[in-house]
Amino acid sequence: MLNQPITRFFSLLSFALLLTACDSSSTGTGKLSLNITDAPVDSALAVVVAFNGVSIKPESDPAYDIDFVDDNGDPAIKMIDLLSQQGPNSEPLLVNYVLAAGHYEWMRLKVLTSETSSDYSYIDRDDGRHPLYVPSGDQTGLKLNRGFDITDGGAVSFTIDFDLRKSVLMPNMHSDAYKLKPTLRMVQNDHVGHISGNVGPATLSDTACIGSDYAVYVFAGDNVTPDDVDGVEPDPITTALLSNSNAYAVGFLDAGIYTLSFTCEANNDNNETNDVINFIGTTSVTVIAGATTQYNFN
Repeated sequence: MLNQPITRFFSLLSFALLLTACDSSSTGTGKLSLNITDAPVDSALAVVVAFNGVSIKPESDPAYDIDFVDDNGDPAIKMIDLLSQQGPNSEPLLVNYVLAAGHYEWMRLKVLTSETSSDYSYIDRDDGRHPLYVPSGDQTGLKLNRGFDITDGGAVSFTIDFDLRKSVLMPNMHSDAYKLKPTLRMVQNDHVGHISGNVGPATLSDTACIGSDYAVYVFAGDNVTPDDVDGVEPDPITTALLSNSNAYAVGFLDAGIYTLSFTCEANNDNNETNDVINFIGTTSVTVIAGATTQYNFN
């Protein structure tokens, strides 16, 4: 995390507020944990998002807010540098928060953003710091329409992936602020696995490797023909950059078969246009829940 003034995050709403917000007819409670991870974007030094709570919608009751507070009961903000949460890494947002047992229809991440100020959410690039904003984000937040169940006495944990390659949009000609388009993927942690490996010299010297911005693209399904990020299928569900040692890691994938492909032209992939970029070493990989699958591009 960057060195910055951060309001320390300690606790959530009191249990008394929980009882008033949830269905009083519920016969039990369970626990919910939320974590944040990231699929990175090129040419960014930091992508910091300020969270100040979560909204949750029970199936038979109105939605209610879980606002972050410190141990004095004052409003608190959790600022997460998404670029520090790549691959299998994640940052907790909620930890074992007690909810009434039952079905929940959706949740919304409450974020603090501004088009004119980088006091909260921001992106750091080589040319300096820029505001990072969600249009109407302070009012609507980032909504995830995936439902989930809390069982009596149970505990469930999810990870929410911010795919920054899809989500960060360039400033327009009238502003230096970057737009955060809500492209989120939520997975249940006990259903997921990871992929890791490295890219060998032969792949990096391939005649199709004509750039120097390296990334591994991951597509859902077997034998998918790889394509750029443009909002049209097949779109990658996530991506990963290479480390200085040419290693990569892709985290939090539901168990199943995925197509992996490598490109040296990730910086040519504009998420608002259909771009032609070269892919190398396309292959299919099986992800197993609770395990890390190794695959090397050689």
